[in-house]
Amino acid sequence: MKVKEVKRTANVAWSPSSLQSICLASGTAAQQLDASFSTTSKLEIFSLDLTSNGLDMSIIGSLEVPHRFHKLVWSALGTGNEHPSGVLVGGCDNGTITLWNVDAIMNGSKDATMVTTTSHVGPVRTLDINPFQPNLLASGASESEIFIWDLNQPANPMSPGNKLHPLEDIAGVAWNRQVQHILISTSPSGRSVVWDLRKNDPIIQINDSSSRIRCKAVAWHPDVATQIVTASEDDRSPIIQMWDLRYATAPMRVLERHKRGVLAIAWCPQDSDLLLSAAKDNQVFCWNPNSEVPGGDVVYEFPATSQWMFECHWCPRNPAIISTASFDGHISLYSLLGGGKEVVPETHKTPTIAPDDIFGGLATRPQATMAQSAPLKNPPKWLRTACGASFGFGGKLVSFSNSRGGDIPKVVTISQVITEQDLLHRSEQLEHSLSQQLFADFCDQKSQHSPNERERTLWNFLKVTFEPEPRRLYLKLLGYDTDELAKKFSRVTEAGGGGKEGLDANELSEKLATIPVDDGTDEGGETERPFISENSSTAAIFGSDGDGPGTFDTLSVASDSQYPTSKHPDTFSLTSEPLYQPTNHSSSFFIVGGATSEPGFSISTDNDVDGLLSQALLVGNFESAVDICIGADRMADALILAIAGGSHLLQRVQQLFFQKKQSKVPKLMSVVVSKNWSDVACHGNL
Repeated sequence: MKVKEVKRTANVAWSPSSLQSICLASGTAAQQLDASFSTTSKLEIFSLDLTSNGLDMSIIGSLEVPHRFHKLVWSALGTGNEHPSGVLVGGCDNGTITLWNVDAIMNGSKDATMVTTTSHVGPVRTLDINPFQPNLLASGASESEIFIWDLNQPANPMSPGNKLHPLEDIAGVAWNRQVQHILISTSPSGRSVVWDLRKNDPIIQINDSSSRIRCKAVAWHPDVATQIVTASEDDRSPIIQMWDLRYATAPMRVLERHKRGVLAIAWCPQDSDLLLSAAKDNQVFCWNPNSEVPGGDVVYEFPATSQWMFECHWCPRNPAIISTASFDGHISLYSLLGGGKEVVPETHKTPTIAPDDIFGGLATRPQATMAQSAPLKNPPKWLRTACGASFGFGGKLVSFSNSRGGDIPKVVTISQVITEQDLLHRSEQLEHSLSQQLFADFCDQKSQHSPNERERTLWNFLKVTFEPEPRRLYLKLLGYDTDELAKKFSRVTEAGGGGKEGLDANELSEKLATIPVDDGTDEGGETERPFISENSSTAAIFGSDGDGPGTFDTLSVASDSQYPTSKHPDTFSLTSEPLYQPTNHSSSFFIVGGATSEPGFSISTDNDVDGLLSQALLVGNFESAVDICIGADRMADALILAIAGGSHLLQRVQQLFFQKKQSKVPKLMSVVVSKNWSDVACHGNL
């Protein structure tokens, strides 16, 4: 798609890619006349603004020059210092080479000329800037003259070697895109010579003797240092030949699509699969020179004009934009990504030409209509992702890169990235501990290096999980020391007077320190009964047998000190009211599985009986809690706790209770509870 247009018959040059803004310079083409027969020449600079509407380009600098141009190039010389916008170099028709300061032209200065040299004998038809050193310029002119210029000191040019005979015009020169000291030149005779500037001598000559060609242009492969293309301007052989200097006996590929001689070629620096050619058949083609299609593969066709196309260039900064110049007075800019056009000539009736009109043959030419053509067959390489990377687990980095060489296979690289050595060391320690199952050692090491007390405590609890006796060590971490508890129990039992039926303090401390594992059964293999719930019935808690109601259905929860016994222990009086009616506040202590909203609930952890009893209950040792109650003569509390501790503990507390009661009724109760009727039969006074 055409994006911009300038109505000039001129040679053009793009601004270097190092400049931020994209500009186009034009110099009036030599050996061309317009309808006014003007002989003036201008050097103009246009600004490219793709956001503006219309095809016109704004002029940002203009300068009248005394000579017309065969070739115009734009060098990045001094862009970082004295010449921010670079230097324009023109090869003129009188053999001169002139340098202009681009900034001076943009500022409207009439003194923009830097240097003018007249070393060449004939017209300077070709110029090229070294891609590695912008101060090196190669020029070609008549009589096989080739000069190498240092633009910093242009007074003394050098020659790459002796002139080759027979003497002829130099049609094109080009620097190698990979090796900075290699230069190639071509002549209309079809001879192309490769020069080595380190030796000042030609190193190889190529010529296709089997075909009649007249070389007009030459270009190096942007990626492969040994491959070139040459273009023939002969209408009988309008071909483009692709050569490999390693096998220079014959061209490796021939592109045949133009119907008349090819005047210019340009290889895309960013994509070696795109090659432009402009020819006398008014056509500009974009080829894939690396394709194996016989006769060449045209991937894009630009609109044809009414006159020869003599120049084509790629924009260095935006390779999707190309410029063409034709002898019909138009410089056209096209976008490769916006769709293309092809020209379909229409037949027109030839107008009558007066016999005395010497310009009648040039008056009218067939017009053309525009038809839509297909875009590029493949996306250009500059649109591809140049590189990419992604991190994986364990510090792995997966990366890829798209190299410029099309024949080089793409490689995906997996590498190890280490940014934190300490993190890697800790990861290796964890993997070693997991593989060797050294969990306790790992937790111990983490605890020793913990930065704060909270984290240290967390690792200590995790370590206990992997120990042989985790529950005992959990209690120790919670602050329940066996020796300390033994001393506390000793003081309590001694203060209580002890007794035959009392509890030994050392035995009690050992019981408290040894916490049984809850497995749902008691020592006799019976299923352990649940805690008392507010909504649980008596039968559900204690069970019943076939002989009648449960044994402890009417058992009071109050202690003997709170409810004194009658003066006559052998008599027992039943009343209509229960012995103990729990209040709303006291019922909150028996709620299981949820928190209560009643205020005033607290757990004592002092060194008195209640505190020791609370500690035993918190650690889940009902046997020790029962022994503390018995030692404090709190038999009712002992019986309640014994129910939760299992049948074996309940039986032991019952026996101890009956031993302490010396009246007749408790003895009978003991026989009934234990179902030892044989004892009544043998010893009872019936």
